[in-house]
Amino acid sequence: MAWMVEVLGWWVALTALWWVLISTVQPLEVLVGAAAALVAALAVRAARKAVTRR
Repeated sequence: MAWMVEVLGWWVALTALWWVLISTVQPLEVLVGAAAALVAALAVRAARKAVTRR
């Protein structure tokens, strides 16, 4: 359950950053940004898990 909270937190932060950096907010751009942020959040989680697992 804790990993879901971590991924959700990263997803929210990365999605918010995406919205700040784009100039126009079209529905397709929001969908692509949210999907890219989810992929990045999962990658962050995997990288952190790989570094802390020893």
